Amino acid sequence: MTNEIMKTNKKKIILSGGGTGGSVTPLLQIYKELKYEFDFLFIGTHSGIERELVKKEAIEYQSILSGKWRRYFSLLNFIDIFKIFIAFWQSLFLLKKEKPDLIISAGGFVAVPLSIAAWFWRIPVIVHQQDVIPGLANKIMAKFSRIVTVTFESSLKDYGNKARWIGNLGPDLKNFSSNRKEILKKYKIKSSHLPLILVVGGGTGSSFINQLVSQSVADLIIFTRVFHVSGRIERDENKKAFPENYQKTDFVFHQDLLSLMLEADLIISRCGLGTLTELSFFKKPAILIPMPDSHQEINAQEFDKLKAAKILPEKNLRPDIFINEIKNILNNPDLKNRLSANISWVIKNGNAEMINIIKEILN
Repeated sequence: MTNEIMKTNKKKIILSGGGTGGSVTPLLQIYKELKYEFDFLFIGTHSGIERELVKKEAIEYQSILSGKWRRYFSLLNFIDIFKIFIAFWQSLFLLKKEKPDLIISAGGFVAVPLSIAAWFWRIPVIVHQQDVIPGLANKIMAKFSRIVTVTFESSLKDYGNKARWIGNLGPDLKNFSSNRKEILKKYKIKSSHLPLILVVGGGTGSSFINQLVSQSVADLIIFTRVFHVSGRIERDENKKAFPENYQKTDFVFHQDLLSLMLEADLIISRCGLGTLTELSFFKKPAILIPMPDSHQEINAQEFDKLKAAKILPEKNLRPDIFINEIKNILNNPDLKNRLSANISWVIKNGNAEMINIIKEILN
């Protein structure tokens, strides 16, 4: 009985985001920091990757419809207008039922109708902007928010007086523990004198990176071990039997991925801010391949300015160039150490400041 009374006396925070894992991982960090002080509910899409990520943390989960406005002509825009309208009414009734004290989003169109409905009920909203350039969803939500926290100082200009520069949210290496033997055994990674390369293409995978690795793996496994997180199976370009020193899986739970990052000597990645933040916090040398014509290219520029990673644009990137860049870093300890040191300065840890802002609003 006492526990029930304590639970009802706790204030409630709704976390919302989805579509990609990048908009979810900062929210999960908030949950980990505050799960004993507040009640939490996560609002996401019906079938997005966020459902599995949230399920792993045992957070209560509810789904609503999600629409997306594309900045090019598409018949799907007309369908999604109706989805967004329905999602707004779903959000109104859901918020009336749940009576949250605060809503926090780090992006994703699923959170847009929720934020508008929160404004209707006068529920405060915090929007966290990870990328250098704001996406459409965050631009809309910012109009209905009380505070917009940003990862990069240069993003302050996009949100006016609502903006606060805190850095990004993510795991703190000082408080992160990993069982080395257990994680290597779990993913069948053999102990060896050869360096370990971790390849990640984002939550849904990258067909370009998968194909690049497939074309390069025969040469890579001569001087490295490769662990490849390929993403969705339909984006997996390597259908052959796996050779020695090469392991591949389509999905790794976030905590395991962090442990694999710690083990890796070099990481190959897209430029989503969730992964970039973890590379920065963990001080890992990396080769970054941004998605062309996207916000990821702007993100990559921030790392390039500080010589914090090797940036390889997709255009004209061939397997021989890719292999030589990997060799260059692994065979050059000074370069590898320099990349490791420089990347740690790109993104500051905003965990403590975000917690202070949340408590400032709720108290």
